[in-house]
Amino acid sequence: TGNDSNYNLLLGYEAGENLTTGAGNVIVGSVDAGSATGDRQLLITGFDGTTTTTWISGDSSGNLTFAGDVTVGDDLNLTTDSAVINFGADSDTTLTHTDGTGLTLNSTNKLCFNDATQFIQGASGTVLDIAATDEIELTATLIDVVGNLAGSGTGTFGGILKTDDA
Repeated sequence: TGNDSNYNLLLGYEAGENLTTGAGNVIVGSVDAGSATGDRQLLITGFDGTTTTTWISGDSSGNLTFAGDVTVGDDLNLTTDSAVINFGADSDTTLTHTDGTGLTLNSTNKLCFNDATQFIQGASGTVLDIAATDEIELTATLIDVVGNLAGSGTGTFGGILKTDDA
């Protein structure tokens, strides 16, 4: 470009022509940079003579924005501790890497199965809900309940029911 901008990579008819002092920008497609003076901006666009589509944009911090769906052909690695995946238009549901522990679903959001009536939910800081429409089946050679057991409804046992009255 014929201005004071340096180290820009511009590919496309009139790509980034609005740059005046911005440096280190990558503009692919027939589109202006987001800021004429910005540094390290990324835009990858398409223009068919009528409509411009921005597929990828990036800012000077290295943050990328994809305008549509993203398909990853193999592994997706989030390589920092405490990495967060946000869900929803307002990011009201998050899944966070908890270093050394696993993954944490935020707030009292639910992990649902089949539909919203079957779920696991941290209902509070001390209560874990496991809910199903009909039945929750636990299959193991031993199921160990540590703590008090309270039930409502009918209890049916196949086999031997032992109690310790000692």
